[in-house]
Amino acid sequence: MSAHPATTTTRRDPTRSALLVVADPHAAPEAADLLRAAQFTVEEQSGNEARVSTDARVVILVLTGEATDRVEAIRARAEQLQGAAFVATMPADAPAGLLRRALRAGADGIVFDEELRRTLVATVRAVAAGQLALPRTLRRQIAPRPLSYREKEILSLVVMGYTNRQIADKLFLAQSTVKTHLSSAFQKLDARSRAEAAALVLDPDSGYGLGLPVFSTAPPA
Repeated sequence: MSAHPATTTTRRDPTRSALLVVADPHAAPEAADLLRAAQFTVEEQSGNEARVSTDARVVILVLTGEATDRVEAIRARAEQLQGAAFVATMPADAPAGLLRRALRAGADGIVFDEELRRTLVATVRAVAAGQLALPRTLRRQIAPRPLSYREKEILSLVVMGYTNRQIADKLFLAQSTVKTHLSSAFQKLDARSRAEAAALVLDPDSGYGLGLPVFSTAPPA
């Protein structure tokens, strides 16, 4: 009876499949080399391509330009590639509010531009394993800032459609006091408008809607 040699089937580890999207072609070789040296299977795209089909476990966005533009790039790619995890590069001097917006836009990991070589692979590994990966220096800045009870009251009424004057009458406050609390709440939420603040409060994933008081009456006509 003849013996047949055993065959070995090599399967790609899905946790090691990465899609590298670069806005600056000069950054592509370094990022790709780092990932391949760490045994990742890398597919590369340029930042202008709009390909939406990929089986990559992690999408790495090596971005350039202003932090606000990068947040929009993260949001656009997250909408295209739903279900993938994202690692994005951001400027080290980006305000904490913009870094929080990057997370809300879809980033699961953040790498500072000048720390790409040192932190990219570790961040991608953590995100591929289902973790959120951020620079340690951001720990206290990224966490949502707690709202005061008065701010929660006012936001609850904003969600219901109350104007500042109506909120002041409802809570027996001066209208200037309502504006002060609302401005503070906007800063904590990183919201730029009443509509954006209301959307964050109503988003169950944001956590900001927890503990908001419930008012049963609609605003007066």
